[in-house]
Amino acid sequence: MTTSNLLIRITLMMGLTLSLSACWDNRPINDRMLVLSMGFDPAHKAHQYQVTFQAPTPSATASSDAGGGSSGSSGMEVFDVKGTGPDLAATFSQAQAQVSKDLFLGQLILLAISTKLPPGELASIMNSLTRIGTLDKTPFVIATNQSATQVLEHTSPQARFPCFYFLTLFSCPTCQTDSLGVRLWQFLSREATPGVDAFLPVVSTAPQGFTTDTVALYRKYRYVTTLSPKETQIFGILEGISHKANFYFPRWQADIRAVSGGSHLSTAVIHGKVHATINLRLTATLASIGSVTEDAQELSMVAQAASKRITDDARRLIKKTQALDVDPLGIGRMLSWQHPRSYAQYLPWHQEYPKVDVTVHCTVTINKMGDIK
Repeated sequence: MTTSNLLIRITLMMGLTLSLSACWDNRPINDRMLVLSMGFDPAHKAHQYQVTFQAPTPSATASSDAGGGSSGSSGMEVFDVKGTGPDLAATFSQAQAQVSKDLFLGQLILLAISTKLPPGELASIMNSLTRIGTLDKTPFVIATNQSATQVLEHTSPQARFPCFYFLTLFSCPTCQTDSLGVRLWQFLSREATPGVDAFLPVVSTAPQGFTTDTVALYRKYRYVTTLSPKETQIFGILEGISHKANFYFPRWQADIRAVSGGSHLSTAVIHGKVHATINLRLTATLASIGSVTEDAQELSMVAQAASKRITDDARRLIKKTQALDVDPLGIGRMLSWQHPRSYAQYLPWHQEYPKVDVTVHCTVTINKMGDIK
């Protein structure tokens, strides 16, 4: 590389960092517009994307400073500016030209990503975000099969600002069936780690706010598929992030809830073939049952039925991920940790993962609590 080319690259990198940080001259906070959310959508032109920068309006900020509640708010008290271009610096400059205050990205809480973004554009976005000096890597990241802008602009009765709603939701480990919150550093870590693929919670707009009961699977910044709510529940159990999964068994009119517990993954190589074993030790609460007085044998039968159902559902989900050649459970990563030399023989891993023999063992213990009829 010539000296002139090196100087050009250094200059461009410095320009990107300074333009995106919008705080290199240490301007006072009154001269800044605090961007709390960013949405990323594909643009009409190839190799370009649209970015929505969302910040609270002055009246909303004043209301929050004065302790005003957000419940019952008649509308979204946020202000959006948009930019379109081939990279984040171009979109930022375009958006910045529309406002008098400096757009400041150091307080970002939420990043919304359209699943329709091509992998090249998503990789470019993530690489640019990691170079913003004022941006830590703790914002939550969500995916949407709708427009990311549409999600950010959707009115929710739970919170005035969408980012605050998701911050509260994902920071509460038991507020969802599964702990689906994914921070930027977690998404980037999975993308950079061989043998494991990333997932993101999928957000859809609803009349009363949002739904967040599914996950999107990615492979190296390429969106692969969105799991169904039922598959997402099983995925949460396999990942060990389940808190409030529930199952119903018509034979006993039995309802078990709060299914949760540990998940242990191990790998082995036997006669040149990769084997993976997942052991699930789960507990559940008996919420209701049809009999007037249940006995130990009946509870044991319900527990066995629950163990079999979860095992069968888990096997189906794993086979689906193998057919799609996406490894969200990190079986390849575990193999590289436990048997690094063997793992090196199976690269690229995405050609080997569909051939892995996966065994699931599940044991459910039911606690007699709740409304027993």
